[in-house]
Amino acid sequence: MATGACIVARLVAGARPLSPAAAIVLAWAGLALVNAGCIAARALPHAGLRVRALNHLFDAGQLLFLGLVCGLAVALWQRLAPRRSWLAPLGLSLVAVVLALAILAPDLDNFALRMAGRERAALLAATLAVALAQAVPLAYLAGRRMARSRVRWIAVAIAVVAAVVNTQILPVDYPGVHAFLAWTAATLAGAALAGTPSRWHLPPAPRRVAVVVTAILAGATVAIDPGNAVRVELTRLDSALLAAHVPPWRGEVDPSQYGHIPIPPELAPWFAWSADAPPIAASEPPLLPPDAIVLFFTLDSMRAEVLQNPANHELLPTLHRWRDAGFYVPRAISPSTVTRFTLASLFTGLEVPQLRWARDSATQGSLVKEDRPRVADLLTARGVTTVHVISQFELVNHVNKIGRGFSEEIEAPIAPGDRLAYAPAVMDAILARLRQHGDGPLFLFTHFMDAHHPFDSGDRKGRAYARHVSELANIDRELARLDAWLGEAGLWPRTLIVVSADHGQAFGQHGVQHHGGPPYEEQCRVPLIVFGPAVAARESPCDLPLLDLSPTFLELFGLEAPGSFVGRSLVPALRGEPPLCGRPVLSTTWDVFALLLPDGVKILDNRRKRTLEVYDLHADPRETKNLCDGDPAGCDARVGLLRRYLELHGAIPAPR
Repeated sequence: MATGACIVARLVAGARPLSPAAAIVLAWAGLALVNAGCIAARALPHAGLRVRALNHLFDAGQLLFLGLVCGLAVALWQRLAPRRSWLAPLGLSLVAVVLALAILAPDLDNFALRMAGRERAALLAATLAVALAQAVPLAYLAGRRMARSRVRWIAVAIAVVAAVVNTQILPVDYPGVHAFLAWTAATLAGAALAGTPSRWHLPPAPRRVAVVVTAILAGATVAIDPGNAVRVELTRLDSALLAAHVPPWRGEVDPSQYGHIPIPPELAPWFAWSADAPPIAASEPPLLPPDAIVLFFTLDSMRAEVLQNPANHELLPTLHRWRDAGFYVPRAISPSTVTRFTLASLFTGLEVPQLRWARDSATQGSLVKEDRPRVADLLTARGVTTVHVISQFELVNHVNKIGRGFSEEIEAPIAPGDRLAYAPAVMDAILARLRQHGDGPLFLFTHFMDAHHPFDSGDRKGRAYARHVSELANIDRELARLDAWLGEAGLWPRTLIVVSADHGQAFGQHGVQHHGGPPYEEQCRVPLIVFGPAVAARESPCDLPLLDLSPTFLELFGLEAPGSFVGRSLVPALRGEPPLCGRPVLSTTWDVFALLLPDGVKILDNRRKRTLEVYDLHADPRETKNLCDGDPAGCDARVGLLRRYLELHGAIPAPR
C-alpha cells in the first residue's frame, strides 16, 4: 500500500496541471468525438465512403476551430485581464448575451409570439435569450466548483450527456439553441478539466508548431467549401454548429449567372408570368346557382398520405365519403410548408416569394406591406358575403393582413387553458352563422388547428402519427355534423365544400418530426377534395397546385380572375373536363425553394444552408438519392431552371 502511494505521489509530482486554455480546447475536441459517433450512427444509404469521411473531417475541424478560438480568448484573458475572480464570469456573461441576441433570440420568436402577442413578442424573445445565455457563465462557475480530483469527472459526464442530447433534440431546426447547448457543455467540461494533472506535455517549440498546424487545418474546414454532397449531410447535423451559421461558402446566390439556362418549350408558357396580364373571364355555364354557398376548410398538417392510407378509413369516414363522391386530388402541392405562407398564397393567388412580406419578431411574417387584392376583397366587392371563422389568433386579419377583405370575422371561443379553439367550438360558430344566412351568396373559410403538433387534443396514447390522426378524427366528426345539418336545412343543392390542408407533416422522414422545413414530399403534399351535388365523382389524373383554388373561388361566384394569378381555375375540371396538367409547381418556405416538374423531377434550392438537391420522384419517391451527387452539371442546369422560374415570376428577396 505504501509503495503504491509513493508511486502515485511521484507521478503527481511530475505532472503539470492542464491550463484553462488547453482544457477548453480539449472540451471542444470532446464535442467533436460525440458528433463523430452521431455521424457514424446516421443512416446515409446513398453516401459513399468519401462523403462520410468528409463529414467527419469538416465537422471535427469546425468544432476544433471553435475550441481554438475559445482557447485563444481564455489565454488572452489570463494574460491581460485583472486578477479578480468575479471578472471572468461577468465577461463570459456579456459575450454570451451578445451572441444570444444574435443567434438565439430568432429561435425564440415563435414561442414569444404565442406567449406575449405581437406587441411584446420582441421584448420577450430578447429577455428569454439574455436569461438563457446565463447558462454559459453558470456552467463555468459550476465547472470551477467541481474542478477537484474525482468530482471533475462528474462535470465531464454531465457535459457529455448534454452533448449527446444536443444531437437528438429539435432536429434540423433551432440552430441557436443547439449552438448554446454545445457551448454550455464545452464550458462546463473545460472549467472542470482546468488544473487536471497531466504528464503528457510537449516542449514549447513543438507545442507551438502543433497549435499552428491544428489551427491551419481547422481553419481550412471553415474556409473551404466541402462540396454540395457533404454540405447537405453536414447541415442536417444539428450539432455541426458552424455549418448552420457562418462559413464563407454560404455566400449569396447570384441569379444572373443562370440566364443562359434554356427553358424547355413545353414549360415556357408557365415561366412567362406578368403582373399586368389581362384578367381571365369565368367560363360558362356556371357551376353553382347565384345564391351559392362555398365552404372552404383547411385542416392543419394533414398530409396527402392520410387519405391514401386504408388504415385511416374508419377513423375519417366523412372525409373518405366526400373524397369518393367528389373531385379528389390525392397529392396536391401546397405553396408552402408554413400555415401563414400557404394561406397568404391562396388568398392572393401568388407564389410566396412574389409577395411583399414584412418580417420581424412581432408579426412572424405578415402582409402589412402587400397592397394587392385578396380573394375575399374581390368577392366582398361583388356582393358576396365573406366570413372567416377564426380558430387561432395569428389568423386574425389585424395581426398579419393575410385574411384581409372578409366582411365578417368570427373568433370561435377558446376554452380556459386552451391555446386555440378546437373543432367543436369552431363548428358551433360555423353552424350558428349558417343559420343566420339568407338567400344571397356566401363564402366561408376556417382553418382547423386541432391536428397541429404536439398532438395532445385527441388520443394521448400511441405514437405521434396515431395521435395526429385521432385529432383529424375529431375534426371529421364535426364535418359529419355539418353534413347532416346541411341536409336537414335543405342547403346541399346550393352548397359546395372544399377541403384541403395548409401543409403536410413529417414523422421522422428526413430526420424531422415537424413541418415548416424544406418542402420534401411529406411536408408539401396535401389532399384536395371538392364535394357537392354539382361535382361528379372523379380523381384527378395528375398532381395539381393548391394555388388553383384562388381563381376557382372567384369563378364559382361568376367573377373573373386577375391575370397575375399563378393558378388556373378548377371549375372546368369540376364540370368533367380534363384538368390542366403538365405545369411546373413551386413550394417554398422563407429561404428554401422547391420546383416540381411534370416529368417527376424535383429541385430543391436551400438558400439558408446553401445546399442543392434534385430527385427523380418516379424512381425515388422518398427523396433519398440526391442526383446532384453524381451529376453536378445536370444539377446546375436543373437548379438554374428553378432560379429562372423565380426570376421570371418576379420573386422578391425574403426580408431578414
